[in-house]
Order: sequence, then C-alpha cells, then structure tokens
Amino acid sequence: MSLIKQLWIGMILLLLLALGGSFIVSLSSAKEYLQNQLKIKNIDDANSLALSLSQMEKDAIDIELIITAQFDAGHYEYIMFNDQHKKPIAVRRFENASQSVPGWFVEWVNLDAAPGIALIQDGWQQYGNIIVKSHSSFAIESLWKQAKHLLEWFVLSCLIASLLGIFVFRRISTPLDRLIDQAEAISTKRFVSSPEPGISEFRRLTKAMNLLSANVKSMLEKETSQLDLLRRDSLLDPLTELNNRQHFLSLLDNMLTREDSDTRGAIILCRILRLNELNGIYGHSKVDEILKEIAQAFLYICQQYPNSHAGRLNGSDFVIAIPTAESLDIIAADLVQRLNFQLIAQDHQNIATPMAIAEYQRGENRQILLHSLDGALAQAEMKGDRSVIACLKNKDFGHHQNVNDWRQEIDLAMENHQLTLAHFPVRNAQDELIHLESPVRMRVGDEEKPAGYFIPWASRLNLLAAIDLAVVKLALNHLAKSLTPLAIHISSDVLCNTRFREQLILLLNQAKNSTKDLWIEFSEVSIIRHPNEFRSMVKELRELGCKVGLEHAGLEFTRFEQLQDLGMHYLKIDSAIIRHIDANPNNQTFVQSLCKLGHSLGILMIAEGVTSENEKSTLTKIGVDAFTGPLIV
Repeated sequence: MSLIKQLWIGMILLLLLALGGSFIVSLSSAKEYLQNQLKIKNIDDANSLALSLSQMEKDAIDIELIITAQFDAGHYEYIMFNDQHKKPIAVRRFENASQSVPGWFVEWVNLDAAPGIALIQDGWQQYGNIIVKSHSSFAIESLWKQAKHLLEWFVLSCLIASLLGIFVFRRISTPLDRLIDQAEAISTKRFVSSPEPGISEFRRLTKAMNLLSANVKSMLEKETSQLDLLRRDSLLDPLTELNNRQHFLSLLDNMLTREDSDTRGAIILCRILRLNELNGIYGHSKVDEILKEIAQAFLYICQQYPNSHAGRLNGSDFVIAIPTAESLDIIAADLVQRLNFQLIAQDHQNIATPMAIAEYQRGENRQILLHSLDGALAQAEMKGDRSVIACLKNKDFGHHQNVNDWRQEIDLAMENHQLTLAHFPVRNAQDELIHLESPVRMRVGDEEKPAGYFIPWASRLNLLAAIDLAVVKLALNHLAKSLTPLAIHISSDVLCNTRFREQLILLLNQAKNSTKDLWIEFSEVSIIRHPNEFRSMVKELRELGCKVGLEHAGLEFTRFEQLQDLGMHYLKIDSAIIRHIDANPNNQTFVQSLCKLGHSLGILMIAEGVTSENEKSTLTKIGVDAFTGPLIV
C-alpha cells in the first residue's frame, strides 16, 4: 500500500475518531441534561399537584377534574392518582407517540426520566399519592434535531478536511514522486538529479540521492573520457586522428563484406611525395602541421558522405573509402578542391599530393582492390604532383539504371510482399539463444538481395519509413507465431518522421503481447545526428516493453552526451573492432574498457562478426556477453 493511501486512511480514522467521539459525547451530554430536567419537572409537577389536591375537599369527581385539567395543560406521558392502598383512582395517559423521530433513534437514545411521586394529605391523614411523568417525545425531537445539525457539521468538516488533505498530500507527494522517479532512473542506470523540496525530511533525502547520482555520473564520465583516450590510442593515428592502418583495413573489410553495407562506393588513395625532403626543409613540427591540414580535408569529405571512413596507412599515404553511387569524377573533384583549399590557406600549395581513385563493389577482394589502387597511384606520381588517376573497372550493378527504376522495383516489392527477414542467431557464452538478428531482404527476380543492395536507394527516394514499417509488421507477425525473440533494425533517418513514429507506436500497441520479445536496434550514428529524437523514441519503446540497442557501435560510443540517460538495453560492438581481436592487444584493451562501461550502465554487450573460436574465447575473457557472426549458428 502506498504512503499516500496510508496517510489518507490515517486521516479518515482520525476524523472518524474525533468527530464520532464528539458526536457521541455531545448526544450523551444532551441526553443526560434533558433526562435530569425531565426528572426535576416530574418531581415539581407532582409536588404542586399533590399540594393542590391536599388543600381541597376529597371528592373523587373534583380530584379527577383537577388531574384531567393538569394533564391537558401539560405534556405528560401519564398522571396517576392512587389511594392509600395504592389502588388507582384516576389515571390519564398520552396514547399518540410522535412520528417525526425514527424508531431506531428512539430506541438508541432510550430517554427515560424517573417519574415524580408526591403524597396527598387529608388533614393529618395520608389520603393517597400522585405519580407524574412528563412525556419525553419533545426531548427526543430536540435530540434528533441536534444530532442532525451535528451530523451536517461533521460532514462539512470532513469535506473541508478532505480538501485540506488533498492540498497537503499533493504537497507531500510531489517531491515523493520525484524521488521515486529518480530512484527508478538510478535502477535503470540513468543518473539524474531532482530539485530539493521544501519539506526538510525529503530535502535531506533528495540531497543524498542527488549526491549519489552526481558521484556515479562523474565516475561514468571519467570512465567515458578514459575510454575515449584508449580509443584514440588503439584505433586512431595519434597525429592526424584519422583511423590508423590496421583499423582502416578492418573498416574496409566491413564495407566489402557486410551485407547491410552499400553495394558500391569509391576509394581514394593520396600520397604526400618527398616527405623526407619536406622534413628537412620545414622541420618535423611544420610537416606535422601540414599532415594535420591534409587530414582535415579528408575528415571534411567524410562529413559530406555518410558512413565514410578515412585513414592514414603510413607516414605519407592517406586513404578514404566512401559508400556512394556518385561518379568518381565528382568525388575526386570534391577531395581535390578541399585539399587545395586547406594547403593554399596555409601557403603550402607546392606540396605534391597525387591521387588514385577506384570503384569498389561489395564482395570484392580487399588486397586486389588496394593492389590496383597502388598501380594507379604510381601512374599519378609519374603524371604530376596534383594528378588524379581513376582505376576504372567494369562492374555489373544490376538492371536498375536510374531513380525511377529503383522506385518501381521497391514499390513493387512492398506491394507484392517481397520483403522478408533473414535470421542469424545471437548466443551468449553458454550457447543460449538471446535473439535472432533479422535483417531485411528484398526479392528481385529469383534472388533475395540484402539490405545494402536497395536501402541506399530507398533512402534517396524517401522510402525508408515505409520499409521500416513493413519490417516491423513482419517481425510482429513472426512473434505472434513463435516465442523466439527477434532483433530488427530501424533507420536513423526515420527518427524525425512524426508520421512513422505514430504508426510504429500504434502497431506496437496493437501487439503488446509480442513486444517483450522484440529487440529494436539503431545505428550508432542515430544518437549523434538525432539525440533528442533518439531519447524520446527509446523512452516510448521501453514503455511498450521492447528492448532497444545499438548495432555496429563502438567507434563513436564515447562521443555520446549524457551516456547514462540513453536507457539502452544492449549494444553490438562493430565487427571492425572485433576482427582478429585475438591478435590485437590494443583492441582487446579498448573492448574490455567498453564492456566495463556498458555493464556499469546495465547494457548487454554483444560482439558482431565473430569468425573464429580464438576471437570468441578472447571476447569472453574480456567481458563480452554474447556473440553473432559466421561462427555462431
């Protein structure tokens, strides 16, 4: 039972005790007073009547007339005259009782005043006695009216007390509700602060809770900062803050092998010629500044093309991989223009930066791709200091030649229900199934194409919301028939789509029995691009019973603001970090720290792209909870 209910019960009992006691005491006092007054009146009337009868002639008719006159003049229950042998001579009784008072009240009050008795003298002899009892109906009517007035006043008092109680209890419950919300937030690893209330007891408790929350939040921020430093040391080039060679090659492998990556893209290799000579001319510190400026150009291009990755392969070689369908000429022109701007701004336009650019297609061999790129770069070095050589290859990208073809293909697939879900298991260290990872597929002809084949075009055509809703419906239909939990992906672009969110919440409300087995994951970039919308979406999904997480995470995890407020259930660590982790101590340290931070927030940590037992064994030792990838079946 809640504290407020107990307070209400206590107040009601107190009111009943106080008002009920007052009611009973008031009526008892009034009853006793009236009963005494009736008794005195009976005695007085009996003495007065006896005196009158003693002074007159003792004629039976006269006596009866006097008794009758007295009875008719007053309010008596009865007047009785007995002779000296107690034999009734004259009796008058009131037969009609008052009907204005309920019988139960008369019985409950039981007002019974003692009758008055007086002796009648005949000279010096006793002639008889007179017994007088006044009628109590008028006293009972008075008590009944007083009881009604008291009851009305008590009801009014209860209403006033209730209104005051509502005001007081609301004043108490408001800070109490805040404390409860704060405690629930802390239990879900969200460390928030509450304003201090005016009630001293609650103020002390709130201070203590706020201090606890602030201390834990500070600890998590410190761990996040240390993790960010560790990420920079293990994954980034210390000078330029681009991806180092090993990490960039892992990212490139992801782009070439992961089925949800874009079907094709471009890769550019740039070399700073005569780097040793530049060190001799300008000095190491100046050359370092030049390298940073070149890195800024590559980072700028990464911002222009989502999901791009730039890296420094060695002292003089820079590379960028861009998943896009744009022509090579446009991409190369963008990079050359930005690079020239950076170098001219620093008066270093004489720096030689030949480039090679090539198309890649998902499934292509990384070594062959880089080898052909190296050959093109050698041609660019021979051609000139700022030359760009395109390494053109004939690739078959399907029969879709333009945007209209893609729109027709995707619309047709949704109309004919040709979207399906694939299923890949996610298991913990005990080989227990956590859920089935369920990426979307689209049937094209006799072949099912992965998401990376059509999602980039769906994004360009603003069809992602429709596809994501179709995916949710497929998942809910599956869960209605099976108890196996499913994990589905929702695009970051639809977070700002109000209509999509309304339809999503409506679908989930209609299938509340299945939402507990529905795992919904977003890409890591969702939080960076749409932090407020992401938090709002997570809150709504959690309230509906869904589990929410991030996929392909880890590279930007330390950049999330107010990490403890996200409310995520799980996080899937990007396979670019997981690949060959058994032979990479730097990545092991980073993932171990990432797991510690995630566990402190109550987040389930899952490794993506696990390909070998050595990787799985290493990941288990450093704290990863579950695994998915080619090894997991």
